[in-house]
Amino acid sequence: FPTRDQHYQFTVLPQSVTNGPPAFQRIVSQILGLTRWKYSLAYLDDVIIYSTTFKEHLLHLNDILNRLNDANFRLNVTKCQIARTSIDYLGHHIQHRIIRPNADNIRALLETQQPISTEEAFRFVKAAEYYRKFIPEFSTIAQPLHQYAPTTKEQRTKKSQATPITLSNDALDAFNKLKRILTNDLVLRIPDQNLPFKIQTNASKIGVGAVLMQTHPNECYAIIYAIEKWHKYLDGQSFSIETDHKPLLPFNSKQQLNSKCERWRLKLQQYRFTIKYIKGKHNTVADYLSRSPVDNGSNDEDDYTPTKSASTQTDEYMKTKIVAPVIIRNYAK
Repeated sequence: FPTRDQHYQFTVLPQSVTNGPPAFQRIVSQILGLTRWKYSLAYLDDVIIYSTTFKEHLLHLNDILNRLNDANFRLNVTKCQIARTSIDYLGHHIQHRIIRPNADNIRALLETQQPISTEEAFRFVKAAEYYRKFIPEFSTIAQPLHQYAPTTKEQRTKKSQATPITLSNDALDAFNKLKRILTNDLVLRIPDQNLPFKIQTNASKIGVGAVLMQTHPNECYAIIYAIEKWHKYLDGQSFSIETDHKPLLPFNSKQQLNSKCERWRLKLQQYRFTIKYIKGKHNTVADYLSRSPVDNGSNDEDDYTPTKSASTQTDEYMKTKIVAPVIIRNYAK
């Protein structure tokens, strides 16, 4: 910035400047370079490094640390988490192939009292909207609450937003329904490339719609577990199975590409049954039982995966100080 004496430039990023965050984001993106979307990502100063194996992770970690060091960036070691199989990042809990909302954030939303002002109503729906990808039909459910969104300059004033209100019946139903949905186990999974994909489509005069689906082995296992559990009641009888997982509808009449599901399908050939679809909201009892812990759960033998260990560490990784304790700790295990 210019003064009457000379031109000055910040040597550190000052707080509260309008262009501060995007400027910092550009710098971090430049530092990460071609590693972005390959094995690293960053949102401002939150950098995440992801790898397939521990050996790869050490290589990736060493590379990113060297890049930051070359750019004269310093890390707060107490805030770093190294070689984790699960992590909380930007309001989400991430682990192998699964992403969930952060439990603390969800707890805060569930503890929200019924809004008594337009500001509180709008603040709640915007907070819940951050997790809309976990909530089917979020826009439709939250629509009654959006009427409290400030749209004019007058409505954006603090006095207007603090005006006491009473939620309409529709808005109150939407508020309670969103909180009820947030109590569920909200999960997004990465598609399994070893399982077949299925697309359902439809078209009308005003638009088109499509759904991409996969049959998950856990859903198949729920069927075989139930039938084997009640074999003495079901053997020789005709019965129907209700599920909220649409891809399972042709399970007993079509060969499954997933080998595990195909073994289960052949195992059930002695039974006479049909599979019907019901919406998840109507499948409440089974949904509750599937999420309730038991004292001593049994393991499915088909889910056992043999493992073997091998040394993947070499002395070259010890060069970076922050990596060395990770390797030593791994040896200690």
